[in-house]
Formats: sequence, structure tokens, C-alpha cells
Amino acid sequence: MTTYKELFGKYVQNLSSDPTSTDAEGQIWYNSTSGTFKTALGSFGAWASGGSLNTARNGLVGTGLQTAALAFAGGTPGNSAATESYNGSSWTSVNSMNTARNLPGGAGLQGASLAFGGYTTAATAAVESWNGTSWTTLPTSMNTARWQLGGAGLQTAALAFGGTPSTTPVTTTESYNGSTWTTVGSMNTARIVVRGSGTNTATLAFGGYTGTAYTAASESFNGSAWTNTPSMNTARSGVGNSSSGTQTAALSFGGEPVTSATESYNGTAWASNPTGLATARANLAGAGTQTDALAFGGGTPSLSTATEEWTRSVIVPVAGSWSSGGSLANARYGAAGFGTQTAGLAAGGINGPTYTPQTELYNGTAWTANPTGMNTNRYVLASAGTQTAGVAFGGDAFPWAQTELWNGSVWTNNPTGLNFPGENIAGCGTQTAALAIGGTRPGGPTGANSNKTEAFNGSTWTAGGNLNTARTALFATGIQTAALAFGGFTTTRVGTTESYNGSAWTSVNSMNTARNGLAGAGTQTLASAFGGDSGSVTGATELWNGTNWTTSTNMSTARTGVSGAGTQTVGLAFAGYNGTAGTGATEEFTGPSTTLNYKTLTTS
Repeated sequence: MTTYKELFGKYVQNLSSDPTSTDAEGQIWYNSTSGTFKTALGSFGAWASGGSLNTARNGLVGTGLQTAALAFAGGTPGNSAATESYNGSSWTSVNSMNTARNLPGGAGLQGASLAFGGYTTAATAAVESWNGTSWTTLPTSMNTARWQLGGAGLQTAALAFGGTPSTTPVTTTESYNGSTWTTVGSMNTARIVVRGSGTNTATLAFGGYTGTAYTAASESFNGSAWTNTPSMNTARSGVGNSSSGTQTAALSFGGEPVTSATESYNGTAWASNPTGLATARANLAGAGTQTDALAFGGGTPSLSTATEEWTRSVIVPVAGSWSSGGSLANARYGAAGFGTQTAGLAAGGINGPTYTPQTELYNGTAWTANPTGMNTNRYVLASAGTQTAGVAFGGDAFPWAQTELWNGSVWTNNPTGLNFPGENIAGCGTQTAALAIGGTRPGGPTGANSNKTEAFNGSTWTAGGNLNTARTALFATGIQTAALAFGGFTTTRVGTTESYNGSAWTSVNSMNTARNGLAGAGTQTLASAFGGDSGSVTGATELWNGTNWTTSTNMSTARTGVSGAGTQTVGLAFAGYNGTAGTGATEEFTGPSTTLNYKTLTTS
């Protein structure tokens, strides 16, 4: 009998803790602490942000691979003929389809795709072929005009199934050989907005809407007939799918009702992934394989341009999380906040009608009141720096321009203040190189909302580049020459995000949740945003990777007027207004991480 050592070249190791290297994949070891035999398997995956589509839409089709995909058709909400090509990092608009259509079927690869059916002014049977440069309308149409159908296979060997000619779902299935369509065995479950993976002789169809309910039903096609297979765990229609997946290795993600759920199929059963899409959406498109897939477009229900890339490996993502820290002695909101998770500072603010000038210092466990507070009572002020060297400026106080310096023990009034005094300003940087951004100040182009930026050198303020979007109650992270400003209020709450290079602001991708009165932590390229007012107080948390915002775990205490400190991976949220009163609640954020997919071996 072959032994484990003969197979892998080593004996089963006796370890007191599980290994963390990906080299452990497929290996077996004995964990002496738990008294179990274990292994690490590559069965889960993670989504990461990709480049955004040029045209936001749902009901579109995707073909190809993760690094070579094609997106076409859809609703904007009008019918779209737009076609885009993906190179693994960004989308490029290419020649449009001849017939704008919504919710067609599709098959093929980036350089050789097929579009069939869809909705124009009614359901159509028209077929178009893509040669990598342009679309050609084919002389042979499907036998049954329909839209909201599924598709699989290649350009010259495709399968069309399900959908509807009008309103009633059908089971009709047609096979294409490169020149003609032939009606073959019908599906077992009539449905619309169904998706599939595989070839025209070995397809897996899953999900959809039966006309009365969302379905999780899966069926397998063998070239002539359909057979029911195990259902997905989540019933839904309009999912994204691994268009280049196979009948026994498929991936589904998103769907209606709007969800982020991700599931993989191994030929026997569907398994839910621990984490789903960062942006929950329905009627999106997909490309790639079960191990390397792409998700793009869809509705949240708002039309989306978001693209996410899926990679499956032995590594399992662990979501970021909030945990409770020691509470402030003085509940408040609109306070100054800066420092790190283990060396933070809170000063100023208000609670109801009462100003709270007190300064409190955080050591990672508890807050300690400093003997002296700020010289000027104020709230909704801005600040920057460390626990031993900070600066605070502006706020709802008189004089509004007042700037105070913190040396680790006391606050000292700076001889000169802001050139444009105001409140709800964003601040970032250090004591000797800070920025004051936006806010409610004179000189703004939209009422009292300001686009002003001022730079502080430790003693005086000078004008910097103007924001592209004037706003108040925003937040900023980073340093004086590399800053990020996000959120705020114009005439409405916004998720607008801008990047600063020391002289000029550039608009970048917006937050997922528009809000004002938020806080955050981090740098220009690795930031977090949390809390605020999105129409009501929120604990929503988002993470910025230098290109896009992704949704993370909510804070336990929803609040606006919150203060923040630290970094994206080791952050601190404290104070704020919880909808009723000021709070002293403190929460510590641990950023996303990864671990191996460990499995305990049993005899069963």
C-alpha cells in the first residue's frame, strides 16, 4: 500500500498550531493542541475591485475570460448596443452592436462572441456575431423570438434556453452549430433571467424567475435532454456567471432580489462562499472560469459600472471587524480626533447645548481626561496630527478662524488663524503640514459650501488648490501633499471623492453610500470611511484601495458627527450623535485579512 510519505515525500507532521503558508494546501498534519488531523483546501475565493465599465447598465451579457472579457447590450435604462473590451485592468469602448437590445443571450470568447435574442421594441430572434472588431447581423435567426434567456457555449456551438417571447417563461432550448438553430429537448423548469455555464452539449443552467417566484433550480443538459441537479442555496434570478465555466465547475454571484451571494458548483453540490460581492447587485454580467471570474454592471438597484475580479485559492478572506473599546468620559459629537488606535486624542465637541472642551487621551484600552481642555469652545471642528503634536482649527465657535496647537499636554492659540474661517471643515496631515478642506465658509461657489483648501506650515495658512465639488461636513485622510477627501453635503448628501497632489484636486470614484458627518482613517491610497448621516445615522463602513470603495462591516453604534483616528487596517471611531444624544462609544477596527481554508479530517 502506498504511504503518505511516498506520495508527498514527507511524513505527517505533528504541529502545535496550524501552518499559515500556502504550501500547506493539500498536505495533512496532526494538530497536537486540538488533537485532530487537518488539511488546507483551496475551495473558497475572494472578490477584488477591477476597472469600472464606461457605460453603467444592467441586463448586459459577458463573455470571455477574467483578463480578456467582452461586455455588450443591456439597459441604460433604454436598450443599449454598447460593447466594451476588458484587458484585466480596464474597459475600452469598441464598436457597438447593430441592434440595441436588453437581456439577450450570449456565448463565446472576447474575440469571437455571439449575441442572440433580447428585447428591442419586442422580443427578437435576431443573432449577431462579433469577430473581435465589429458585429455582423447573421442571416439565420433563432426559431423562437425571446428575451431574458440563458446562453452557453461558443460562437459556432452555442445553446439558448429559457426566456420569454412576451411575459410567460418558456422551457424552449435551441442549439446552434455555426449556421443553423435546432430546437432540442425542453428544460424541466420554465424560467426567465436564467444563467448557465458549459458547452452546447454539456451545459448547467441555474437560477431564474418562474413567473411567480425566484428559483434556485439547476439543470444539466447532455446535448439532447435536461436533468434536474442539486439546487443553489439561494433562490434568485439575473445572477452573474462564469461564462467560460463548465457543467461541473460553475460559479454564480449576485442576483435578484439584490444580493452579493456567491456560490460554486463542483458537479455534485453548490457551496456558498463565506464572502460575496463587495457590491450587491442584480442582472449583472460575468465572464471567466470558476477559479478566475469577472463580475460587472448590474443594478444595485441603481445602474452600476462596478467590476470585481474573483480568485479562488486555499486562502480564505476574513472580513474587517469592529470591536468595543473603552468609552469616553465625556459623551460628545463634532469633536476633534486624531492619532492612532493605541494613542488617540479627542477634544472639543458638544452634547446637546453643552460644549465639551475637555481633552481625552486613548491608550488602546481606556480614555484618560487631560487636566486642560481647548481654549475655545467649539464643535464640528477639524484637526490633524498625533497624540503628542496636533492642530485644531475652525468649528462652530467665535472666532471661527482660531487655530490651536497641541503639544501633548496643553493647547496653545496660534497667532494666525484660517484665511477663510468656518465649520464642518475636513482636516488631515500633521501639526506642521496640515490641510483645511471645504466646509461651510465664505468664498464658496455654492451658497456657504466651500471649495477652499488651505495649507498650514506650523504657523501660517496659505491657499491651496480648490476642490472640484464645494461641500461641507466631509472628511479627509492622508498628508498635505497626498490627501483624499470624501463624502459631505452640497444641496444633498454626496459620496464624492477627490484626490489631492499638493496643488490640485482630481475627482475619483465615489463612495457607495452618500453621507455627511462621517469620519475615517488612513492614507490617500488606503483609507476607511465610517458613520455619518445618509438620511439617518449610519454605521456603514467602506474601504478605499486607491481606486475604488468597497463595503465592509458596519459599526455597532450608528452615528453621525463621529471622530476617527488610525489607519485603514487599525482604526478608531469614537464620539458622535446616535440619533438621540451624544455618545462616548469607542470602537476599534481591524482591517480585512486572510487565513487558510482549514479542514478537520474525520473518518465519516
